Order: sequence, then C-alpha cells, then structure tokens
Amino acid sequence: MRTLEQHMSGPQAPEALSISSSSLEMRTPEQHTPEPRAPEEAFDLFKLSSSPVRVSGTHVGVNASFTDAGSAMVCTVDKSLFCIGFWEKIKSSGRICLPRRSGKTYNLIQLLLFFSMAPEKSHLDAPDSAIEELGRSAEQIREMDVATKCRLKRTLLFEDSLLKEKHRAFFDEHFMKYPVIHISFSLCKRTPAGVFLASLCDAIAAAANNWLKQYPLIEGVEVENTDRYLLRLQNILDDYDSAQRRLEISADKYGILLTLLFTRLSEFVGECIGKYILLIDEYDIPFIHAHLESWSDEKEKKKVQSSLKILIQAMFK
Repeated sequence: MRTLEQHMSGPQAPEALSISSSSLEMRTPEQHTPEPRAPEEAFDLFKLSSSPVRVSGTHVGVNASFTDAGSAMVCTVDKSLFCIGFWEKIKSSGRICLPRRSGKTYNLIQLLLFFSMAPEKSHLDAPDSAIEELGRSAEQIREMDVATKCRLKRTLLFEDSLLKEKHRAFFDEHFMKYPVIHISFSLCKRTPAGVFLASLCDAIAAAANNWLKQYPLIEGVEVENTDRYLLRLQNILDDYDSAQRRLEISADKYGILLTLLFTRLSEFVGECIGKYILLIDEYDIPFIHAHLESWSDEKEKKKVQSSLKILIQAMFK
C-alpha cells in the first residue's frame, strides 16, 4: 500500500473554472481574491438567477429539481437563460449570492447537465420511454447504449427551453461539450474534527468515483495518459477506503487526504481530458460549521480551518 507521503508527489492540479453555491463562483487558477465589482454589475449577476422568465406546469412540487422540468405535474420556472448569462457575464471571476430556497442547487444542476460532456446518468430519473418524444421508436431505444440514452434525455430537458429557442447558436456550441466536476458539501457538518474532515473527503471521493464510472462513456474525446492518472486516482481512493475500514486515519491525516483526493481528481480530469468546470454545491456549509461549532479546544478548530484553507487553495490556484 502506498503511504500518504508517497501520494504527495506528482504534478500540480491543472487549470479549472469553478462555480459554487451558496455563492456561485468561477475562478481561473492564476487569480486569487477577485476585485470588488461595481454595485450595478453585481446587480446584473444577481438578476441572472433571480428573475423568472417562463413558468409552466400545474402543480407546485416541494424541492423539485431541474430534472423535473417538463413534467406536467410540476410547476417549473424556466431558468435556462442562466447558462448563457453565466458564460457571458462570469468570465474570469464572479459571484452570485442568493438567499436560501432561491434555486441555487437547481441552477447548479442545470449548469452541470447543460455543459457536461459526461453522461451524468445519476441525475437523470426519466424512463427510457421518454426518449420517444424525440421521435425515436421503442426498438431504436432498446438498441441504444447508456451514454446515448443519457444524451437524449438531457436534450429532452432543454428541448423547449428559452435558451434553445432564443440562443440556438450558443446552445449548439456549448451543449454537453466540457468536462465538469460536481462536488456537494451539503453533508459536511459533523464533529469531532476527524469525522468532519472525513465528510469532506467523502464528498470529493464521491465525485472522483463518479468520474471513474463515467469517463469510459465519453465519446469524441481522445484520452491521453489515461493509465498513469487513472492509477494515481485509483490508488488514493483505495488507500482512503482501506484506512477508513480499519479506522486508522487521524484528523491530521484526513487533512492531508482531503487535498490529495481533490488533486488526484483534478489531475485525472484535467490532464486526460482538458480544462474543466468545477461546480461546488453548498460550499459555505463547511466554513460555517468550522466557525460556529463548539470544538473540544482551539487547537482542533484551527486544524479544521487550516485543512479547509489548504483545500480551497488547491481548488482555486
């Protein structure tokens, strides 16, 4: 088994664009803290997500997701223009802050399903029969592979959208064209320090395992150096899983693993496929928890805050 110290060696993480909620944020690695935006520009960015343009459906659904869009049973606000707004307004750096229950996760999943070149099967609940709406017969659908079915289901999600209707050229240029890493920190609010840092590791490991499942299904991409970076990512995931089962990881080692997991994932996607978009859902939860939680002592709190700082630096450098 490789040690954590052995995992520390290797190339730096490649470039990444990133967006996160509760604040949606995109940065390129050469940048650090962005310059404050003018009030009117910040207001424009806010309007991208907060101004509904088309409402459809007959029933109000609780916690309805973007993939529920198009169902006659669910009242849906068409926010698809957010995709072009994000692409044009938030170039090198930007932030959109919204209150709770205002559709941050909805927008994030919408961005994922619009831009991602991977199948994203885990986000698609529609039955295969739904593809018939695009003119495919039941026999044709049965002969399709998983990736093709996923692409068509995602096409169906945006079929009657304002984005496709009003900006067809943009739609055709960017739809399902980019590698996207999606990480959710929604469950990262536990104690003590070791368990909290483990929950962060779990979130990144889930994203890494999702990419390991999906990358063989991506079509039209010549993947180079796959074996090398695949092995590096698989090794760190295997070591993390093994150490967890034996309960051998201290809070200090969780802090090391946290950054290693992301770095290996970033290397794999960035080096094998190309510059990627990083979507972080509920990125503020770990910071709020680290600040407000009653830790056993000040040393434990500083350890958690330091690990978070190192992780964010790895993500945004």
